[in-house]
Amino acid sequence: MNRKRQSGLTLTGLIMSCIVIGGGALTGMKLWPIYNEKFKVDVGMDKLAAIPEGSRMNKLALAKELQKQFDVQDVDSLTEAQVRKILQVGTIKGQPGKYATFSYEIRRPFFGHLDIVMNYDKTVQLAGGKTD
Repeated sequence: MNRKRQSGLTLTGLIMSCIVIGGGALTGMKLWPIYNEKFKVDVGMDKLAAIPEGSRMNKLALAKELQKQFDVQDVDSLTEAQVRKILQVGTIKGQPGKYATFSYEIRRPFFGHLDIVMNYDKTVQLAGGKTD
């Protein structure tokens, strides 16, 4: 007798495939908002660097401008008080000009007691004028 050997996906294989695909989708859905916030903060910092005569502005004025960019970009995880606290403005030894640094930690729950943590740190040179 000629018996044709069956081939295909078993129920166990289908379930395992669904678990792997579901885990990847869950991870992607949890990571996307964090990376999206990072990209929005990057845009805000780049816009801050492009402000004409930005190097003549004080820290409070720069923080207000950055918060305006965050409002436009819909970064709602940072309050105005947090932006003022996190933003550092000054010079870098051996480098001309004035720089703004924004460095903070993004922490979101992942699953149960596990958290996803991303450290954000970006320094931009402020445009225009001489330093204070």
